[in-house]
Amino acid sequence: MGETIFFRRGWKPEAELRLNKEEVAHLRALRIFSENKELRILDGNGVDSTYEVEAGTDRGILKKTETHKPETSVAGIATAIPKGNRLEWLLQKGTELGLTHFYFLNFEQSDRRDFNLERSLKITEEAASQSKRIFLPFVAGPLSLREFLEDSEPRNRVGLYRLDPRGASEPRSEFFRNTIWLIGPEGGFRKTEIELMEEKNVPGIRAGDSILKIETAGLYAASLFRFFTYSENYTSEIN
Repeated sequence: MGETIFFRRGWKPEAELRLNKEEVAHLRALRIFSENKELRILDGNGVDSTYEVEAGTDRGILKKTETHKPETSVAGIATAIPKGNRLEWLLQKGTELGLTHFYFLNFEQSDRRDFNLERSLKITEEAASQSKRIFLPFVAGPLSLREFLEDSEPRNRVGLYRLDPRGASEPRSEFFRNTIWLIGPEGGFRKTEIELMEEKNVPGIRAGDSILKIETAGLYAASLFRFFTYSENYTSEIN
């Protein structure tokens, strides 16, 4: 049995840990509640506390705490909201693949406009715990395209690109260094939206000849972020 991670946003390490009902239920589901174990409590921003928890109890004693260096590079998507459980799937798999930012946008042709931020944060916590991530991704929405593009925070920190079958360029590795990718709704961007993105200097990039669904496009971007990040790290290590 591997180590078990729980996320508690805003967590401040304490000498004694008291597990909540949801955490106890999770340990019972894993069939380890009745065993001695070590649990890690993470705040999602780098604080990592390890507790020793005796069998059959909901209390733990602090063993150690460490603070991890913050992530410096952004690997994000700003996307239309997928319908049904495809939103949950995108959040899960995108978190597992290492996306650092999710922005959910409403476009002129969006089929779905509702967005439950609290539920979405919970999904990313579960996925991050399962995949042993230290840092939780940032999640925001719903936003209009204009609100997102005129938000100084992402624009000042990163480059922006849009996945667009009519784009002028093919994907290149430099497009996946500290960037956010915009993904439109089913049916694509409207003319006014393309004009707005061009006004804001967001170039269009083609992802092959086929048309991708929202969640497929999101994982396409997430996979390329992961590929180029690890391939560059590997190259730097052997040189």
